[in-house]
Amino acid sequence: MTAARVLAVDLGASSVRVAAVDLATPHPEVEVLHRWRHAPVTDSGGSLRWDWPGIVEHVELGLEMGLESGPVTSIGVDGWGVDYGMIDEAGDLIDLPYAYRDTRTEGWEVTANQIGHGRLYAVTGVQLMGINTIFQLAADTTERLASARHILLLPDLLVNHLTGWVGCELSNMSTTGLMDAREQVWAEELIEAISVPASLFPQPASAGTIVGSWRDTPVNLVGSHDTASAFLGVPFQPGVSSVFVSTGSWVIVGVERPEPDTSDRARGLNFSNEAGAMGGVRFLKNVVGFWILEQCRESWDNPSIEALIGEASSVEGEVPIFDASDHRFVSTTDMLTEVTDAAGLPYDAARPLVVRTIIESIVAGVVRVISELGEVTGQAPEQALLVGGGSRIPLVGQLLARHSGLDVVIGSPEATALGNAIVQGIASGAFTDLGEARRWLAPSGVAA
Repeated sequence: MTAARVLAVDLGASSVRVAAVDLATPHPEVEVLHRWRHAPVTDSGGSLRWDWPGIVEHVELGLEMGLESGPVTSIGVDGWGVDYGMIDEAGDLIDLPYAYRDTRTEGWEVTANQIGHGRLYAVTGVQLMGINTIFQLAADTTERLASARHILLLPDLLVNHLTGWVGCELSNMSTTGLMDAREQVWAEELIEAISVPASLFPQPASAGTIVGSWRDTPVNLVGSHDTASAFLGVPFQPGVSSVFVSTGSWVIVGVERPEPDTSDRARGLNFSNEAGAMGGVRFLKNVVGFWILEQCRESWDNPSIEALIGEASSVEGEVPIFDASDHRFVSTTDMLTEVTDAAGLPYDAARPLVVRTIIESIVAGVVRVISELGEVTGQAPEQALLVGGGSRIPLVGQLLARHSGLDVVIGSPEATALGNAIVQGIASGAFTDLGEARRWLAPSGVAA
């Protein structure tokens, strides 16, 4: 393996991170150079938007720190799915991108019913959720669409800012509800159904492609959907049937499969078929994750996560469980009320009990999806690979092992950055293929 230090930009819905990964070291290490916490901002009309200038400013600050601290082979960008920005003929951003938690998509089911749930799933194989890009665009205004030259998903919008490139990386494109899952092209019939000009959608592109440079450093497409990168950044063990559990604001539970599954059973259980960064399909489902706990913190004057987890760990006996996949938790303005109502608890219930209920409910949602995966695929997993922010919390791994009956292997909380980095490594020749890259990652896993 040749020397290769790469910079991984990870746009999270609650924080932006720029990390350096030296792919020539014996063991994977992620050096977070810069982290900036952010949240949607409310515009004058009451809509939730992303502070895009702030995001760009802090990404560039992190990249500058990376270039100043040592040689850099390349840069890669990943981020959350479904949200987009619009640029005009001059290449300028028309206005701030909407946040997927904005209420403008409340009528999404009308659009879904008009097109047909079965038709949508047969074409895209995507989990039906109101946040999907197809429903956001259906709710967009004709004025904004008329001003646009291109619609760019947010990681691609950032790459455009850094390099001028216009395109759409496949793994993120597959989250939109507008991509043909088998042909991996824009589904023109669905674009027509929501009355958006097809000319606004850029050409698809694959991870591993160099698309330009920033400060004379190559910018390489990676799995631009953060979950696609996280799926690559796990301590994968060949020959062992594994389920991936990527934890953050959302918890994504899934497996890798060679082809999409758009069967009635998969649709009935609302699974997504999303393109893998290096081929294949990520067959998965989203569970509303630690966003629930983060929002409840605000009602408690923002104690540390460590303090909350410590309190929850002391709770003994059974606690109420609620459905953490319920859409009610996606965009509420009073999360504590939603949680206590869903769990049948009084609003002033003891904080440790509420936190334990949240964690147990998230884990219960994960275990339910694991069971459903076995039902659809016909293969029960032997182990769960736990990565992301939840991998830092021993209680999560312990509960997952207890309730799933699986061996739980703890990977990196920065699995997304690692997955981002190894795609850059494959493109630069630091790794010969994904198999070699995953063997490099494997020693990082430890049992819960």
